[in-house]
Amino acid sequence: TPLSNKIPLEKRTVLRFFGADVLELEDSLCPAPDAPEGAIAKARELATQPGFHMLNQYANQANPEAHYKTTGPEIWRQTDGEVTHFVAGLGTCGTVTGTGRFLKERNPDVQVLGIHPVEGHDIPGVRSIKQLEQTELFAPDEYDGMTSVSNQDAYAMCRRLITEESIIAGPSS
Repeated sequence: TPLSNKIPLEKRTVLRFFGADVLELEDSLCPAPDAPEGAIAKARELATQPGFHMLNQYANQANPEAHYKTTGPEIWRQTDGEVTHFVAGLGTCGTVTGTGRFLKERNPDVQVLGIHPVEGHDIPGVRSIKQLEQTELFAPDEYDGMTSVSNQDAYAMCRRLITEESIIAGPSS
């Protein structure tokens, strides 16, 4: 599994714990899917060899489908169908797209909102508007709105969740 050495250590450790051979590469925190170098390019190269396969989370419809089948129903059940808004960070866009589709099928009035960081951000796991062109799962016509968040606000909310709510969440949350 090639990945950026900027990925948080705990994520790299969990991958190794579950048996992945992790190949850490010098790369940006959120490498561009079409970049000619880095982790994604290495994964594409390996996928041409026997015994390797690239799942491609940026284009694989199994990504939003998994959220349609699991995340959406979980939210619907836990709110007894009274959910009114679903807000998610925009990364590969599998979460917002799949979950949003499920919730809107149950209630078309549910508002699906995508959050993206400003250009030049350093928030892992999410993509700016320009970077969202790199994912085939970005479906803005299916969202009721989008808004940006600054690094400062994302990290401040992260600290607030931890200190006030005891919720350990990263800035992409």
